[in-house]
Order: sequence, then structure tokens, then C-alpha cells
Amino acid sequence: MNKLVKRLKEQQNVEYLLFNSIPLVIKDKLNNNVDIEELIASIENTLPSSFKNLINSIIILDDPMFSERNINALYHDKILYISNNQDDSNDILDDIVHEYSHALEEEYNEVIYSDNSIKNEFLMKRQVLERTLRHHNFDMSQYDFKEINYNEKLDNLFLNVVGYEKFQSLTNYGLFLNPYAATSLREYFATGFEEYMLGDHKELETISPKLYKKINNFTQTL
Repeated sequence: MNKLVKRLKEQQNVEYLLFNSIPLVIKDKLNNNVDIEELIASIENTLPSSFKNLINSIIILDDPMFSERNINALYHDKILYISNNQDDSNDILDDIVHEYSHALEEEYNEVIYSDNSIKNEFLMKRQVLERTLRHHNFDMSQYDFKEINYNEKLDNLFLNVVGYEKFQSLTNYGLFLNPYAATSLREYFATGFEEYMLGDHKELETISPKLYKKINNFTQTL
């Protein structure tokens, strides 16, 4: 992150304001399909007003860390770093909402996780997933499906060994919202929050009822 911060200080930028207080800084050129005014309006219409209490700034840039980590966005130290390599405004909005959920986790960790309802639901789904993969002759001996934190081995299993498309078909498109949600408890919450804010409430409630209930109750207080 130190290299990134140093490079950002050296760059020119275009700055906008969200909620009249949060800088949206564009360090590198965006796709012509991205409408900045539309993006700002979408962010302000989607995220709760508490957004400005949790995020210091959003920085959109081109940086090798995104391709190196195979990600499009990153939350660190109250800043959202978003890749400029996006198809349109909706793609950027998706990433901002997803990373904002990690800021919520950091601030309200006890409220979100203290009753273990989300954790228990996540681990139950992990057990079903492990049994399913074993049934389809995948070797599970080197993987810990009880690990709730991000695990590179599991991520590689879902992405490269099984493959996201086969992952979805084996689980009948109904165990997790998407394969990335299975990589850790934090991503399980973040994916659910993104679906709640931008997607289908009914699908989230059907697939992950405990997660839906927690997010629904929690967001009413934001």
C-alpha cells in the first residue's frame, strides 16, 4: 500500500464530491461508457447517509495491484480503491457497494456477527458444498471448509479447480449467491449486502435467510 500511496501523491486527478463531503478522485481515464454524473447520482441514491461517516474518499485508478490480486476493488484504511478498468457506471457502482460493506463490517463487526447467525449459516453451506464436491470426485483432503477467513487454497479450488460455472451448476445455483461468496465469511456478508442494495431481495432471502434478516434489520438503523 505504501507504493500505491506514493504514486497517488504524484498523479494529477479530477475530483468530485459525494454527499457534498466525500472526494471521488479519478486518477486515471475511465471507459467512455462511464457517465460520472450518473455514477454519482447512483451512489448517493443507493448508499445510506452513514456512508460519509465511514469512508474518507473513493479513488478510481489504474494500478497493477488489481491484476496481481485478480480484483477490481479494495477497501483499506477508510478509502475505497476502485479499478478504472470497468465497462460502465454500473460496474463501478457494484464494486463501491461491495467494498463499502467491508467498511460497515469494520465499524459494526459486533452488531453483524456477535449472535453467530451468519457464521452458522455460512458454515452449514460450506458443509453442504464440501459433501457435494466429494460426491463429484473432487479431492477435499487438503482443504479446511471450517475456515471462515479468506483462504487462498479454497479460493483457488472454487475458481480454478472446480471453476465458477461448474460450481454454480453443482450447487443448483442456490447454495451461495455466487462462488465468491463461499470464499470467506466476510465475502459472504459483502456479497449479500451487495445483492440487498442492488439486486433481488427475494433471491437473497431464499438463498441466505439468516444473512437477509441480519442485513435487513441492520440497514434500517443506518
